Amino acid sequence: MLGALFPIVLAIHVIITIFLIGIILTQKNEGGMGGLGGGAAGGMAGFLSGRQQANLLTKATRWLAVGFFCTSLFLAYSDSHRAAKSTIVGATPVTTTPAAPAGDLPADSGVTNTTPTAPAQPAAPSGQ
Repeated sequence: MLGALFPIVLAIHVIITIFLIGIILTQKNEGGMGGLGGGAAGGMAGFLSGRQQANLLTKATRWLAVGFFCTSLFLAYSDSHRAAKSTIVGATPVTTTPAAPAGDLPADSGVTNTTPTAPAQPAAPSGQ
């Protein structure tokens, strides 16, 4: 059941994210520079007054943030409880086996048993 909803909720999550970024960028900041929605020339200036515009953007941001949080929780839960453990992009995980210690190789393995050599002593400085 969760597997069928995963791509749908993921698409909704991406759409909410895009709208949330757009809403946040259109809000007027307190730094004096103004946002894209502030001022008479841009945004929703002809549609709503400044106070109504701020209330609408605040409520939209709040509901988009709640939706973002809920979809994030659902995606995390459903990914941890999926039967087939695969990545979202479909890449196969790389599995590695640990190398056997040098002394534990069988004689017929075809691998030569070479022990590491000691590091070379540093040369003395030429001025001394």
